Amino acid sequence: MQNGKSPGINPALAATERAGLRIVLAIRNAIVTFGILFIGVTQGLQNGWFGMSVISVFLGIGLVYRWLVVRQRDRQWMRYAFASLDMALLGLVAAVIPLSMHGEVPQIFVFRVYGAPLFFFLLATSALSLSPRLVMWTGASAVVALWTAWGWIVWQMERRVTWAQIADDRSADTYIRIVLDPDHIQLANRVTETALILAASLVTAVAVARARRLLHDQVLAEQARGRVAEVFGRFVPEEVAERLSDADGTLPPARHQASVLFLDIQGFTHFAEQASPNRIVEVLDAFFDRVSDAVTAERGVVISFIGDAALAAFNAPLDNTEHAAAAMRTARRLLDIVKTEVFAGETLAIRVGIATGPVAAATVGGRGRRAYTLYGDTVNLAQRLEAKNKELGTTLLVDGDTWDAANRPGPVRAMGEMSVRGRERPVQVFAPKHTV
Repeated sequence: MQNGKSPGINPALAATERAGLRIVLAIRNAIVTFGILFIGVTQGLQNGWFGMSVISVFLGIGLVYRWLVVRQRDRQWMRYAFASLDMALLGLVAAVIPLSMHGEVPQIFVFRVYGAPLFFFLLATSALSLSPRLVMWTGASAVVALWTAWGWIVWQMERRVTWAQIADDRSADTYIRIVLDPDHIQLANRVTETALILAASLVTAVAVARARRLLHDQVLAEQARGRVAEVFGRFVPEEVAERLSDADGTLPPARHQASVLFLDIQGFTHFAEQASPNRIVEVLDAFFDRVSDAVTAERGVVISFIGDAALAAFNAPLDNTEHAAAAMRTARRLLDIVKTEVFAGETLAIRVGIATGPVAAATVGGRGRRAYTLYGDTVNLAQRLEAKNKELGTTLLVDGDTWDAANRPGPVRAMGEMSVRGRERPVQVFAPKHTV
């Protein structure tokens, strides 16, 4: 990222501009097609051939340019050139296409009736391009075309009527007569139209610039969410990653009734003493990747990897009404995995402890680094159960609360009671038979 800009921003804006241009051109070409049909119906082919020919050229240019935009072959300069050409053609239409082939209606009258609205229409549609500069350029081109067409018409007129001819006679009759005179050139009106076009261009450009800023911020936000989801998604389900992204990387403190799974790799310390750091990382990466998959499959969350150990939670922060059963299924799956798979060429064995009870969960840490973690006696108990496996010669131990909450699935071997500091009563310990 350079100068505060993300490399993904410009492509996103460019794609939006191009989509807007396609809409602009589609509307423009539809209106032009309607104009051709309107002239043909109202004036007939014999009288309206000239106007239809001019507008057909107008349509052909629009179709060619839209083809370039759709196939992404247009360039930035083409947009400005096309806007100028569009306005020039509109000026030509207003300057030369008569209402009648017999010349009864002066061309200045045609210009007064149909000229300015056409320019405003193209100016309005240019906003869909989402380019403030293009909007301002279109407005400036409209002003140039407006005055050029008007000047051409006035220059050819033999008789010109202006407001100066009111003189001292400012009666209503005189005013109406001049306003309705077909040869009235209305210079003041052109000045007013120029001011309105420029003002409308400025206002529209500002609105478009604000829309671009909103799009820019939205793209940045989406990219930030994507980065958070990518990082957290390696360890937690997509739903949690989205929550962390939407909450600016934090989750509020909460108390949950959850099942906590703690596992450790047997004999890994001895392996680590003999292997290279790269080798250790390769094995752990391969193993923890499978741990993450197994936990996520049961709607659990890997809270942390601690050396060669892992801590996972079920029902915190994701809701899981069957958290105890889910934790036990995850443990059995992992025990089956280490029996049948190798990890970066190494076979592993694990011990697992599961405890169920209240936990406090939240994201903690300083402004520079935060982590989602669990606190409480239930977490400590899961760790102690994992360690107790070594003493009892088992691979999976669960406390009585876990066994009861899971509806006592399958045969189990009672391993007695275990005293836990901070608890008045000893904890009942069970080992599913097929994992002993």
